[in-house]
Amino acid sequence: MKPGFVLMLIWAGACAAPCVHASAPPAPQAGAPAATAEQLATAETDHIHLQEFDARQRFAANHPNELHRLYGSEAAGKGQWGDAAVQFRRAARYADKYSQHRLSLMYWHGLGVRKDPALAYAWADLAAERLYPQFVLIREKMWQEMDEADRARALREGGALFDEYADAVAKPRFERAVARARANMTGSRAGAANGQLMVFATRDGDLQGSNFIDLKPMYAGWRLDPKRYWAVEDVVWQQGGNVEVGPLDTLIDQGRP
Repeated sequence: MKPGFVLMLIWAGACAAPCVHASAPPAPQAGAPAATAEQLATAETDHIHLQEFDARQRFAANHPNELHRLYGSEAAGKGQWGDAAVQFRRAARYADKYSQHRLSLMYWHGLGVRKDPALAYAWADLAAERLYPQFVLIREKMWQEMDEADRARALREGGALFDEYADAVAKPRFERAVARARANMTGSRAGAANGQLMVFATRDGDLQGSNFIDLKPMYAGWRLDPKRYWAVEDVVWQQGGNVEVGPLDTLIDQGRP
């Protein structure tokens, strides 16, 4: 992989392993408590500090899939599973495979929605549409654990979901949203900026402990070009990662030496 493309992946956001459990984990050791449904459907990235959440929210402003994915993760981290389902579903409408994956786990475990293995599989099938390995694995595991009645219903339910959430309709929806964002940007026609685009934020009203957030990466050309945007996602997911929202090294803590 070229060094420049590695940089683009960094700009895409933090790559963190998602929660990929589809059902019960391996049998626990004697005396160890079994994992709860919440633990099986929660990702480490659901728990972030307020400061990081604010930076990621700004960074995702022009991408509704990333913004609603961020809100969904925040709600899941707080145990607000009903809100998480709403937000992940909104992100899923913009071809967000990670959000479709999260919905599949929520239906499988009955968190924020009625437990429904058939719908869980239908969402897992959507998440696996691009054949990202970890999502294909989960889909196949779900299929193996369902009975024949649920398998038949999953195939029926899946058709309606694909009509609304599959890439054929969801990617154009994303493209229209990004085009609107580009049209509303100030500066160059490409949405680029020279130098740094800084946002100043105080920490609890303390100017000495304030932060500067460089938002220039959010206007990077590849993020505003849907074909290149999806190409970055494909590379990250094919290598087993997770596209998360948020600049990594652009948050400069002015309080540190």
